[in-house]
Amino acid sequence: MYILETSPDLLYAVTDTSGTVTKSNELFHLYTSHIQPNAITDIIIDSDRDDFIQAIERAKQLSPNPYRTYAQTRQKTGANRYNVWNIYLINSAMHFIGVQLFDVTSVTAHEHERLKQLIHDVAFMASHELRQPASSLKGLIELIKTQATDLNELSELIDMAKESVDKTDAAINQIVKRLTKQI
Repeated sequence: MYILETSPDLLYAVTDTSGTVTKSNELFHLYTSHIQPNAITDIIIDSDRDDFIQAIERAKQLSPNPYRTYAQTRQKTGANRYNVWNIYLINSAMHFIGVQLFDVTSVTAHEHERLKQLIHDVAFMASHELRQPASSLKGLIELIKTQATDLNELSELIDMAKESVDKTDAAINQIVKRLTKQI
């Protein structure tokens, strides 16, 4: 038991048969300090809790052999992380030995897809919502240069140009807002 109690790599907790945590190693304590669990099931996310409880019952039936299960725990960051747990019933105490699982490829792939979608969205917004007012502005400037003959016509064209600038500004603000929300 000393090896488990001092392991820097394994989560280790002991509970009574009702699930109340009676002892744990330093890693388990650090890993769950934001939750401050009374019961071992407090660390498991809601969607995995029933399966985890069933795994505990199965371990009781298999004693002294372990039962292995996978369950997600809530992290301090708000994310969930998978752990593999070996559960033992030894001398009327439940022993939980857990290993944190890291799936670097799925995180990287997910992040890649998210960024790809963000680039696609920005390109779409730029090509539609920025180009249209810019094209209008370019055309209005050309009209002002070549065909504006009186002040009323010039004033009207300048108002239209201002409207195109306002649309461009709104589109840029929308793109910046989208980017800052996604990053």
